[in-house]
Amino acid sequence: MKRTQPPVPDYLTRSEPGKSKRALVLLMLLFSVTALSQEPQEKQEEPGPAPDQPAVVTKRPIISTGMDAEAIARKRPEAAIWLTESDKGRVLALFQPEQDSPARGALVILSDEGVSAAAGLADSLREPLSRAGWAVMTLGLEAPPFGVQQWLRQQGNAGPDGSENPEGEAEVDGGSAAMITVTDPETLDDALNQYRDQVVYSLNAAVDRLRSKDYQRIVLAGVGRAAGHVTRQARQDARASDLIWIAPYFYADESGSLTGLLESVASPSILELYSSYPADEAVDRSARERAAALERAGITGYRQQPAAMARPPRPREAKMLANRISSWLRSTARDR
Repeated sequence: MKRTQPPVPDYLTRSEPGKSKRALVLLMLLFSVTALSQEPQEKQEEPGPAPDQPAVVTKRPIISTGMDAEAIARKRPEAAIWLTESDKGRVLALFQPEQDSPARGALVILSDEGVSAAAGLADSLREPLSRAGWAVMTLGLEAPPFGVQQWLRQQGNAGPDGSENPEGEAEVDGGSAAMITVTDPETLDDALNQYRDQVVYSLNAAVDRLRSKDYQRIVLAGVGRAAGHVTRQARQDARASDLIWIAPYFYADESGSLTGLLESVASPSILELYSSYPADEAVDRSARERAAALERAGITGYRQQPAAMARPPRPREAKMLANRISSWLRSTARDR
């Protein structure tokens, strides 16, 4: 007798039209929830900017004789010299001996305000002047205290020399000089004198060290605002009466007392290299007025030369300026 299979129930074979659609919707919802739950974690795990988009780093100007002196000494051990170890602070210089013998003499080059001994024009001048037979020692120049800077600018009602501020000088730390109200000029005057005395102290230490190395002719050169400092040092120390001002900027109080400072220097020889490019009427007028004032005061050793250099001068202009300086020093040596 043949056995027959029982019929399959209709509910097992019947196809439900909406069942597949519901399953697809459920799968999509599950995928979306999973992706959303992982998104915060993925953002937290991002390491930072993509390799082709490096992070932007804000750089501040180097200040030489302060906190960066140790770093400069480690980076340039063959040239670094500590001039002092006193309670007034350690003074770092970079020294390069002459490459011709006998030496013509030695130059002390003071960098512009806020520039280290290992940067800017001063550092770039060491090599070409050394090849010309001069030993070269560079010093950095810290900027004066912030309140003193603003006070000095207010005295001139603009920038140094009463002219427009040099490049990059319009604002300091995000503030304009016109926004600063000076309430205690006597205290600021004391702070200014202490600052300038410290710079002259550093220059004296540099001259002392060069004398100990038996250099007979020592020349002081100042870049930008350093011109006023080297002039004050020459007034106090007769061992270095040759002065070189490179693109000088004098604050208002320095301009007013410049002839007085130089009248007390024994037979000064001064070379001023002022920027003639790009043309700037205020800078040209300031240079002409300075030359006229020194001539009226009887400073006969003063020579002024225009130079096609930027303001402030760039390291790439060091070779041209070194040639000017070497030529002038040779001519003054013949006059002695």
